[in-house]
Amino acid sequence: MLLALLCVGIFLIQLDVTVVNVALPAVRADLGTSLSGQQWVVAAYMIALAGLLLVFGMLGDRIGHRRVVLAGLGVFGVASLACGVAPTIELLVAARAVQGVGAALLLPGTLAVISDLYVDSAARARAVGIWSGAGALALPSGPLLGGALVSALGWRAVFLINLPIIAVAFPLAWRLVPQRQIEQERAKTRLRIGASFVGPNVIAGLMNFVGLGTVLVLTLYLQEHLSQKAFRAGLELIPLFLPLAALGPITGRITARYGPRLPMTIGLAFGVVGSAFLLGVDDRSGYAAVVPVQLGLGLGMGFLTAALVHAAIAALPPDRAGLASGVNNTSRQAVGALGVGVYGATLGHAPSFVSGLHVLGWLGAGLWTVALGITWLTVE
Repeated sequence: MLLALLCVGIFLIQLDVTVVNVALPAVRADLGTSLSGQQWVVAAYMIALAGLLLVFGMLGDRIGHRRVVLAGLGVFGVASLACGVAPTIELLVAARAVQGVGAALLLPGTLAVISDLYVDSAARARAVGIWSGAGALALPSGPLLGGALVSALGWRAVFLINLPIIAVAFPLAWRLVPQRQIEQERAKTRLRIGASFVGPNVIAGLMNFVGLGTVLVLTLYLQEHLSQKAFRAGLELIPLFLPLAALGPITGRITARYGPRLPMTIGLAFGVVGSAFLLGVDDRSGYAAVVPVQLGLGLGMGFLTAALVHAAIAALPPDRAGLASGVNNTSRQAVGALGVGVYGATLGHAPSFVSGLHVLGWLGAGLWTVALGITWLTVE
């Protein structure tokens, strides 16, 4: 039951990455913002999340992750309410940044508690697979739920939907999350960061750079280039998010048996192929042209995520689980935010939408290939 509750935490955090994407055109129309304003609604959350993950991960190691998880749920709920009632784009962006603070409190704590609960490496790998699968499940839920809410109730509902979830999760967390006993001798464990820790975190950053950038591009392709409605666009992103959600527990089991290198290699190979399919999109292409892109990305990130997290956590001593989680997620979110900016700017400055997609296809395939090389050099 505690593992299920921790999965709710990662679900909320990931939900607010993708649920906003399908609401961006409605936000622009209602608040009168530009493409830059739309990007900041996404980026403000991710920058705040990435900038504070490491600090809050270390704080949890010091004072106990129960307090940090509870604080994260509270801040996230208040900020979600502020987002839902924001009257201007400036206040919405500010509230999104505060929401990112809440997510930064919550995310490393959920993973650190899992590390404490599952001492055995194989059991921890399976639990991390379930945890990452729950986070991945939020990704297809985001466009579908966001599209339905925007169509029926307006864009503000995509933020207000968090409130009833938190209303249930907070009292359960109060009862179920244990107070961590911090042993003085364990707290003195010396930290030795080598290639086995740095490598997975670099790969995690590259994964989110390409992954989140591509999600933004595909959303804009469906809604603005093909003029699809928000809910339909959400449905048409299922080929990306469904394999990503389904593969989390499977990857956890593969990692537990064979180690993280095998699933990471498979995932990165799928990523190369998926990005390369962007090169086949032209001015006459429709939805079918981007389905292989979605499948490549979804399968790639599905095989990667749980294996990456396990590799990063296993590289440090158990009492540094919060730090390990903070570093890994900082890499993912910070470089992911950069990816959103780079992918959006590339489209904005390209001679045409399609030519921008081709540039991003080469970029993505190249970065996946670099990550594949790092995997074989640093991960066993």
